[in-house]
Amino acid sequence: MSDGDLLRSRAWRENPGSRYWWHHLPGTDYVPPIYSELTESEWETLCEWYKKTDQSGPIGECTVPLISLLHGIVMGSRASRIVQLGTCAGYSALLLGWMLRRMNASKGLYSLDIDPASCEMTRHWIARAGLEDFVKIAEQNSLDPQAPISAKSYLNGDPELIIIDSSHEYQSTLGELDVWFSALAPGGILVLHDVSRFAAEFDVTHQGGVGRAFTEWRKQHPEIESFCLNADSRSMDLPRPLYKDACGVGLIHKGLN
Repeated sequence: MSDGDLLRSRAWRENPGSRYWWHHLPGTDYVPPIYSELTESEWETLCEWYKKTDQSGPIGECTVPLISLLHGIVMGSRASRIVQLGTCAGYSALLLGWMLRRMNASKGLYSLDIDPASCEMTRHWIARAGLEDFVKIAEQNSLDPQAPISAKSYLNGDPELIIIDSSHEYQSTLGELDVWFSALAPGGILVLHDVSRFAAEFDVTHQGGVGRAFTEWRKQHPEIESFCLNADSRSMDLPRPLYKDACGVGLIHKGLN
């Protein structure tokens, strides 16, 4: 292994960009498994992705805490039927795609977004990474009743893991929870990013964002297992709890019965 391989993401401690916030935290002078297990070619592609998006955006990827949580679920339990609502510029699609390739789980990620530019950009990087056999990027509305049907067809079964990280709008998120929890396989997990008070500002409709939608949905379905991390986080600058992402994360587990 070269010195560059050993350094990898540690070099980002010196990058002042706000998107590198995790690498600026005390004690993070190490390479997390999401990056250390990448091949040299995969790491080069990710670095190229960062360089290009640093120059022209969009910037809004989930970064280390959430993708590491997903890494544990996917690699630890071999989640091989995954749906992602919202692609942004393709960061998580790349990393999830590489996980699926290591597991030899073809047609494992169905990632959809309503924005044509986001889909085009993400398809470019999926092709650049050689992940076309593992990832499908679909230009599709997440509230379209046909979307879960298309996802199931591509995945050859009901999704085991669903990640909601799309519009961040209250009404849309509430609708996504109803549509996609119904599509989730028994025993599966639904993950919502940006459930905190801080992340409520991402809702361009100013109606409370993902956090309000998640809170209301849980009250409507008290029989369903769910919990939330960092719901009360109000700022990226305050002391951080164990789970470092101030945007917070919510998890819903679908029972077997």
